[in-house]
Amino acid sequence: MSEILVNIFRRPPESDDKSVLEAISATEVEAISDEDLQLSLFLCYGPQYCLFGETAQNWEWDASLVELRKRLENRFARELGEIAGPLPEVDVEKLPEFLMELGKPSPGRSLSRYIKQEASMAQFQEFLMHRSVYSLMEADHHSLVIPRVRGGGKPALVEIQADEYGGGIPGRLHSQLFELTLAELGMLTEFGSYFEDVPACSLETVNVISYFGTYGRHRGALLGNLALTEIGSHYVNRNFRNGLQRLNGSDDSWIFFQEHIVADAVHEQLAAYDMCGKFVRENPRELSDLVFGAVVTAELGARANESMLSAWERGESSLRGKTSVAAS
Repeated sequence: MSEILVNIFRRPPESDDKSVLEAISATEVEAISDEDLQLSLFLCYGPQYCLFGETAQNWEWDASLVELRKRLENRFARELGEIAGPLPEVDVEKLPEFLMELGKPSPGRSLSRYIKQEASMAQFQEFLMHRSVYSLMEADHHSLVIPRVRGGGKPALVEIQADEYGGGIPGRLHSQLFELTLAELGMLTEFGSYFEDVPACSLETVNVISYFGTYGRHRGALLGNLALTEIGSHYVNRNFRNGLQRLNGSDDSWIFFQEHIVADAVHEQLAAYDMCGKFVRENPRELSDLVFGAVVTAELGARANESMLSAWERGESSLRGKTSVAAS
C-alpha cells in the first residue's frame, strides 16, 4: 500500500490514479502489516506538510485518499486505545502535577543516556534519521490545535509555539536548527528524506500528532501530546548535546539541542500549568482526552526509544530493512 502511495505522490497525477486510490481504499486494512500501516498513514498525512511538494498537494482533499486515511485511522485508534489501557483517575486541579510526573525522566535504561555515553557517530546519525520525520517540521503538527482552543490555555499554547518558530528571528526556527545539525553531519536536510528508512515505532509517534491534529474533537489529546513533548525534554536534549560533543560534533551541530535545553525548561511549566491546567479548568469534560493524549505519547515514545536502543545493543541497525550499523 505504501509503495503505491509513494509512486502516486512522486509524479504528476495520471488519469487512472483516482481508480488506483479507490482500489487500495477497499483493501482489508486489518490484513496489512503494522509497518505498512504506519508508513501509509504517514503518507496520507504528507500533503498537509508539503511532503513531495506541490505534486502531492493535488491529493490533499481527494475523497478516495481521505477515505483510505480514515480507514487506517480507525485501526490506529483501536491500537492507541490498547496502548493507553485503563486511564488513571486524575483530578482537574492535579493535572499539572500528573503531567510533570508522567514526563519526568526515569532511572534505568535510557536512549538519551546511551547516546550521551556510548553511541557511535553512525548510531547518532540513525537517531537523527528517526527524529527527522518530526523535527524537520517541528511545531507545524502541534500548531493545528491553535484555532481550536479558546480562552484558557491558549496564550501559553501560542507562546510555546512562537518559541518553536524562533520567536520571529530568521534562521532560528527549531526545524531550521535541526537542518543545520543534519548539514553539519553530512546528512540530507529535506523533509521526507528518510521516511522510508524509519520503522513503524518511530512513524507512529508522528502519526499520532497528525491524527489528533486533524480533528477538532481530539484537541484535548493533542494538548496532552504537546505537554509530554515538552516535559522532560530539556533533560534528554542535554544528553543528546553532550553525546554529540563527545563525538566531536561542531559547535553548529549541537545548537538545536542547546536551544531545547534552554527553551523546554520553561516550556514544560507553561505546558503543564498554564496551557493544560487552565484548559481543563475551563473544559473539564475534556480532562480524560488530555490524559489519554499524554499517556499514549509517553508510551509510544518509550517504545520507539526501546526499539532503537535494543537494536544497537544487539549490534544491529534500528532502521527499516537494515541489518547492521557501520562502525564509526
